[in-house]
This record gives sequence, structure tokens and C-alpha cells, in this order.
Amino acid sequence: MEGLLCDEDWLSTSAETHGKRLSLVCVGAKEDEDEEQAAVSVCMAKEMSYMPEPHYKEFLETQDLVFVRLRCIQWLLKCRSRWNLSHGTVFLAANYLDRFISKNRTKEWKDWMVELLGVACLSVACKFHETYPPTLTQIQMEDYMDHVFDESSIERMEVTLLKALDWHLCCPTPYSYIHLLGLNLESSLLMANITELLVGAVLDHRLMPFKPSLIALSTIWCSLDLLPPITSQPSLSYFMRLFNHPHKDEMMKCRAVLEAVQSSRCPQSPTSVLMKDQSY
Repeated sequence: MEGLLCDEDWLSTSAETHGKRLSLVCVGAKEDEDEEQAAVSVCMAKEMSYMPEPHYKEFLETQDLVFVRLRCIQWLLKCRSRWNLSHGTVFLAANYLDRFISKNRTKEWKDWMVELLGVACLSVACKFHETYPPTLTQIQMEDYMDHVFDESSIERMEVTLLKALDWHLCCPTPYSYIHLLGLNLESSLLMANITELLVGAVLDHRLMPFKPSLIALSTIWCSLDLLPPITSQPSLSYFMRLFNHPHKDEMMKCRAVLEAVQSSRCPQSPTSVLMKDQSY
């Protein structure tokens, strides 16, 4: 997976240049599209092996774990801001968290157990994904959760986590698909909207049943709605071809949930309205 990640930057932060860039993506050389489609296909072929166990969403709801999971993911995001971690690290940690809980449904989960697991997940994700990972002491400096754990407890939890996941850490996430396609999340207002949607997706348990590729494509789809049709339609067609999802009904369901997540987080911003009306 790491070998497939693309470091290509979008070439401008201006809306005009970004619109042109999207058009260039859509009419690029067929060989480039074939390479990107092959890379996406590799991730899609293995993503089911890295998802939580079936009916995980329902388990969270019946065990009253929705809120504590939400707080844990919020803490991951706060740590990302404090230590300038990548979005990829947060999505990996969230994936580890959900997979571990879904594999341990017989346990009577307490809030402190989820918090300890969250610290261990972030620690492992940082070691796997960051060049200079923060220490366990630094990780817990973000005063958001209710408990502080000693290093030995966290390290034991890390070992338990790694064994439960069978050391399968390089997992496709919605963010990894965005990164794979060379979409730099800091390069424009459009990419900022994708970031906001991705964060909303990882926070909301209602998207648990959907594959990461579906979430990534739905995020791109929703964000392209901010552009004029002359730009958004060719771009959407390009990304649809890349992902080539056979189950269109699932794609529509995923987009509907993502739109509900978006509307529940905040109303449409004036910036989004202006972008919709702006010509490129």
C-alpha cells in the first residue's frame, strides 16, 4: 500500500487553476488512467479484509458505545492537530480501534477500556505511519479523555491489539484512496471540503457498514457538487471509471448517509455557496 501512495501535489490553491486541474485529470493519457485504476483495484481487492466484523454498527448502538467511540475519534483528531500528524495516521488508528472492538464483542466494554485502546491505536498508527512519532507521554498531553494511562499499560494494550489484528496494519482507508489519487487535502477549498467530509465520515458510526472505497468516492462526489457542471461532470465520470463500483445502489445509500452527516454537522457555508456560483 505504501508503495502505491502518490506524492503528487495539486499545482495551485486558486479555484480557477484547480478547476483546470480537474479537467486535465479527466482528459489525461489513457496509460495514466489505467495505472491509477490498477492501483485503486489493488486496494479495493483487499479492503474487505480490513473492515470491522459484520453488524458492528448495531453492536455499538446496542452496547451504548456510540458516544465513547465518538469521543475517542475526536481525541485522535485533536492529537493530530497538536502534533501535526497526518490525516492518514488518524484514519489508520480509527480503523484499528473499530476492528479490535468488533472482534471482541463478548467483553463488557467500559469507557476507560475504549480510551486505553484509543491511545494504543494512535501509538501503533504513529509508529507505522509517522517519521517522528510522538512519545506515549506526549500523546496523552491532549487533555480530552477522562483517564491517563502508564506506559506499561499502553504497551501491553499495543501487543494485545497487534495480536488481535494479526499484524495487518497497512489497511485501505477512505483517506488512503484520496491520497492514492494524488488529491492533496490542503491545496484548495474543494480539497478542504473533502477533508471536512472525511472527518465527518470517520466520526459517524452510521458509515461503518460501507467500504472505504465507497466512502472515498461518495466524498469526492459530494465535493464535486460545489463546482459548475462543466467541470464536475467530466471529473465525476473519471472517478466513477476509476472505482468502477458494481453496486450502484450501495453507492447511493453511502452518499445519502454522507449527506446526512454533512447536514447534521453544519449548514452550508457562504464559501460553499460562492464556490457553486463561481465560474472556472
